[in-house]
Amino acid sequence: MAQQINLLTPILLAPKRYLSALTLLQATGLLLLACLAAALWLSHRDREAEREHQALLARYAAERQALQVARAGLPAPQDALALQQQLQPLQAGNLERHALLRTLDGGGARDGGRHSDLLALVARTLPESAWLSELRHAPDRVEFIGGTLDTAQLRPWLARLSAHPLLAGQELSALRVQRLGAPGSDATDTADGSAPALLDRDGPLAKAGLPVWAFRVVSTPAGAASAASGARP
Repeated sequence: MAQQINLLTPILLAPKRYLSALTLLQATGLLLLACLAAALWLSHRDREAEREHQALLARYAAERQALQVARAGLPAPQDALALQQQLQPLQAGNLERHALLRTLDGGGARDGGRHSDLLALVARTLPESAWLSELRHAPDRVEFIGGTLDTAQLRPWLARLSAHPLLAGQELSALRVQRLGAPGSDATDTADGSAPALLDRDGPLAKAGLPVWAFRVVSTPAGAASAASGARP
């Protein structure tokens, strides 16, 4: 079998160089390119950030200018004492209106004791042939002044009113019932002596020849003597 013997010493061979000058030069070139690319990218980002910052500053400046214009248009601040002096008459007016409202509403009375309840009761029960020209209501007194074409319906109507809980403790009586246009008749027997327009003897009903009767009803405490006067048809 053939054999070969190497008589050359390995130390004498040329060594392999992994970091040659060319390799270093290439690596340095790649590093410079990478640094240049990074620098260009960072510079681009800085320019974008600067543009955004300038736009934000411009927007803030526009808003500040708008606020200054709005502030300049605001009225001058007033003295607190002057405002309080202006508020006092308004508060006093509100208190007066509130008191008037309570008075019109019956002074905050219980349910069924208000003036509006009495008006609603009269509107529901008043006969069709009768009308009212005046209604006066006080805590212990009620007065009706009006006219009718049928006096026979007055007594049942007054009885219904007297039986209602709203007029409990009061007794209604017709103090005067008189036909308009009759000789010697006078339809001006009211509390203040004035003749209501609907009870005018020269009114359209009287001119039409219809029998018009004027009546006045005043309440008295239950159990007291009822004072009544006037002609009956």
